[in-house]
Amino acid sequence: EEEAFLVSLYQFMKDRHTPIERIPHLGFKQINLWKIYKAVEKLGAYELVTGRRLWKNVYDELGGSPGSTSAATCTRRHYE
Repeated sequence: EEEAFLVSLYQFMKDRHTPIERIPHLGFKQINLWKIYKAVEKLGAYELVTGRRLWKNVYDELGGSPGSTSAATCTRRHYE
């Protein structure tokens, strides 16, 4: 399931002419794209996470540093 998701994601991004050339980082850790997708899905998908301002929860789920002040914004940008 994870591998199929990643293949699909890379193809989607390539088709819209914004290929993923390198995996983004949050803090000093590379983001697991499958894990961030599943974390957002678990909280109700993008619209709900954004509407309820749950991006910090997604960041926490990924094991981010608790002291980061821009965690929510960075997490959302990387997801988008």
